[in-house]
Amino acid sequence: MEVDVTKLERKFFHEREVSGKQALTIFIIAVLFSTFHLINGSYTGLLPIDIVKSVHLAFVLALAFLLFPFKKGDETLKRKIPIYDVILSVISFYVAIYIAINYEALLHRAAVGFTTMDYVISALGIILILEATRRVVNPALVIIAIVFILYAKFGLPVSFLEHRVYSWKEVLEHLYLTKEGVFGTPLSVSATFVVLFIIFGAFLEKSGAGKFFIDLAYSVTGGLVGGPAKAAVVSSALMGTISGSSVANTVTTGAFTIPLMKKVGYKPEFAGAVEPAASTGGQIMPPIMGAAAFIMAEFVGVPYIHIVYAAVIPAFLYFFGVFTAVDLEARKEKLRGLPKEELPKFFDVLKSGWYYLVPLFVIIYMLVSGYTPILAAVYAIFVVILIMVLKPIYLNLKYKNRAWREVGKEIITTILDALSHGSRSVVAVALACASAGIIVGVVTLTGLGFKIASLAIAISQGQLILILALTMLVSLVLGMGVPTTANYIITSTIAAPAIITFMASSYGMSVRDFVSQFPELILPAHMFVFYFGVAADLTPPVALAAYAGAAIAGSDPWKTGINAFKIGIGKYLVPYLFIFAPSLLLIGVEPTLSSITSLLLIIIVSMLGIFAVNAGTIGYLISNLNISERVTSIISGVLILSPHIQYKFLGFILLGVIVINKLRKLKE
Repeated sequence: MEVDVTKLERKFFHEREVSGKQALTIFIIAVLFSTFHLINGSYTGLLPIDIVKSVHLAFVLALAFLLFPFKKGDETLKRKIPIYDVILSVISFYVAIYIAINYEALLHRAAVGFTTMDYVISALGIILILEATRRVVNPALVIIAIVFILYAKFGLPVSFLEHRVYSWKEVLEHLYLTKEGVFGTPLSVSATFVVLFIIFGAFLEKSGAGKFFIDLAYSVTGGLVGGPAKAAVVSSALMGTISGSSVANTVTTGAFTIPLMKKVGYKPEFAGAVEPAASTGGQIMPPIMGAAAFIMAEFVGVPYIHIVYAAVIPAFLYFFGVFTAVDLEARKEKLRGLPKEELPKFFDVLKSGWYYLVPLFVIIYMLVSGYTPILAAVYAIFVVILIMVLKPIYLNLKYKNRAWREVGKEIITTILDALSHGSRSVVAVALACASAGIIVGVVTLTGLGFKIASLAIAISQGQLILILALTMLVSLVLGMGVPTTANYIITSTIAAPAIITFMASSYGMSVRDFVSQFPELILPAHMFVFYFGVAADLTPPVALAAYAGAAIAGSDPWKTGINAFKIGIGKYLVPYLFIFAPSLLLIGVEPTLSSITSLLLIIIVSMLGIFAVNAGTIGYLISNLNISERVTSIISGVLILSPHIQYKFLGFILLGVIVINKLRKLKE
């Protein structure tokens, strides 16, 4: 099936579809943006990071006002860029690049005092960032940022949230003229690691790798029971290595997989739910993890490769849960896979596109070998370009009747398209980082994170499970409607301190000492809030990824959201597992037989618990389950996942009773 994924993405995300000189102007700016980052990434230290961030944000804001209309759904604004958006694009470019132009002067003025112009630029910059974020990302993130700005200025008349009164100048200075707000760690990571990996993803997509991943998944799983749904799970896991958005992943892979799921008999509301459940899993899939892995490494203070290693087992457990959920649904509905003659053959697919796996291996090899993620991304991009150039030679038969000049022109066009598409894809992530930076800046200015942590501990009376439940709820709310990268920044700043404060107190240490001495021990807290922030894309009522799947499937959004929640239930279970068993994040695991055996036992027990919960939510285990059996199965799964050994045994007994009863009925 041939689907214009780029066109589908633009339609879903309300991007303008201009033509003529306006389209050419956007194209040139986008290509220059990507080229700037490729050159800067190729030569480490070419420019100071503050200048890189400034240029990065300038391009992002300029493209945002040119690409996205003031009002979504207005066809006139969608087909033509009005003059006021051109003016806003120019002004926003200037207010962002102002930091780079006045770099040395601003360093001096930071010590002696900023000028009136500095504050005017700061106010304009924040306003334009929020407006661009409203257009491109989501109004919810803008509302949160505005509430935080007002909190910084006025505070709240509640004792535990009070802080000293700040002037507007102090607020603007902190949020725009220092490294604590807009130009803080989130934008820094966006301007270095994230942008290059998104450009890499664009090159991989334009080279044809997306179709290869989907064909590969179908060749392996398409003929199994419920094959198309399982292929959706596998392909979304693969695409998740290069995608930075649950919704974008749902739209791109769902365009192929959802129609095929409906074809073999899945109900529309279930077919539309499988893809978002799998696609949100793509955001927790190493090595990129929706681009949040790079920010997590900075926040936690451990090497990036440690984040990648830590994410492997939890991601496996989540995808195991999704895979078993679609398998149980298929068996319940007596669905078969696609006919063998309709499936691509594995070795034929591998032979026709094995080279698409090379860039991924290059990234993994370079990261494991100690190279920086920036250099790994740049090399991987160059490998994809090399593939684009050499593919016509490898597929010589395809081009035997075409002039090589025509082929060369096609290659150059594809490379330029990839540069342009990469820049367009960066805009949403970078704006989310900039707006999230405002929130982080307010937290550092007012100490809000630790105030909320103290409140959570007081409410929970020091009970870890209650702290985790409160943190989960806060992360789900803060993550609703917010892209992966931004929701991690927000949840790690607001929600994670509650868990970290509890951990520090259990060690009898201050939070600062605990974080500096044991950075790896705060990783479970950051992973916990990250998982639930991503889970917000599946959680009704604001289940954006599920609604995207519903739009493609033509199904009821609410029913699709409920099904996506059921299929992705593992995302609500796995975080609790690695909090109580940090070895699942490879923390404290030694290269000894006893340590590895213990880890394998925990993984197997976790898989059984997730399977039992899935059986209850789907309603099938050997045969259809009645209401009491479904409830019992869910309870047994939760007990098996409990950290207490006596509860685990009780869970196994309950699950065993269900299985024995079902087998007995089959014999009758």
